[in-house]
Amino acid sequence: MNDLAAIILAAGKGTRMKSERAKVTFPIADKPMVQRVVDTAITVQCKRICLVVGYLKETVISCLEDNDLLEFVEQTEQLGTGHAVSICEHLFSDPSQNILILCGDVPLLSSETVNSIYQKHLETNASCTVLTAFLDDPGKYGRMLRDSQGKLCGIIEYKDATEEQRNIKEWNTGIYCFNAGDLFTALKQTSNKNQQSEYYLTDTLEILYKAGKTVSAVVLKDLMEVSGVNSQEQLAELEDIYVQRVRSKWLNSGVVIHNPQTVFIGDEVLIEPDVEIHQNTILKGKCNLEKGCVIGPNCYLDNSTVCNDTIVQGFSVLVNAIIHEHEILEFCTHVIEDSPYE
Repeated sequence: MNDLAAIILAAGKGTRMKSERAKVTFPIADKPMVQRVVDTAITVQCKRICLVVGYLKETVISCLEDNDLLEFVEQTEQLGTGHAVSICEHLFSDPSQNILILCGDVPLLSSETVNSIYQKHLETNASCTVLTAFLDDPGKYGRMLRDSQGKLCGIIEYKDATEEQRNIKEWNTGIYCFNAGDLFTALKQTSNKNQQSEYYLTDTLEILYKAGKTVSAVVLKDLMEVSGVNSQEQLAELEDIYVQRVRSKWLNSGVVIHNPQTVFIGDEVLIEPDVEIHQNTILKGKCNLEKGCVIGPNCYLDNSTVCNDTIVQGFSVLVNAIIHEHEILEFCTHVIEDSPYE
């Protein structure tokens, strides 16, 4: 099996965010959204992760956790997704390698979905495997084109589509897995003769199809996974959904959470069964709550461990702390250490 790699598109400004900040640096549940995409690529064991950066590139690079897998390529002109991917070609000398194409502003895509794309790609020996989805009204997303036998034969962008094509309900999520050699060969055949005068990555599917290559698809079930962020309102909505899913995981794992919509639990927090968490509590970083402990209302915990059967009464603050078993912390206790507990 060839090592899997990823190209993450993170060069855009995101003008609809009404901010001078690079869009992919906005946090969702305490992490920059582009970091969540990088985390997904790491989880599926990508051996090389290339980020295409552009607008405020320094802030995008600096918001990411240090990792030797990361490489950066600058897109100095916004000439389209096809151009963004093509400028990474020099990093991929092995034409047999498989490359995921991910979007830096699509932070909720799960590693399970990415793995399903990769497995379908391998099973069908495809040149390209694309993640598609269905909606009664896909809006202005690109539409998937299929031939008379139902095989994928291309993608048409909404601005370039006919009325008949706009009625197609299957649409392109913008997530792919490509064979490197076929990808970069096809990109050299693309043109910017379209409504946006851009080089579309989507054009490669028709080129590969006409060359007799296999183009496969995986249909996404949970559309929320590919929800992009184009406004502060959408960012807030996605964060609510993400945090609710984290809470639901623990509620279904034997954890008591009072008035759960008031409780924030980060995705690195570990909680054992029979823990009880009260209202308005924030749990961040690598917190570890052991069996039977109780966290009172209005508490803030960051990178802290609360051991078995301990009670932390309300309005307490724990940072880089360890609270040993069977203790009772009085109301308004503050334990703030300079460095994380090891």
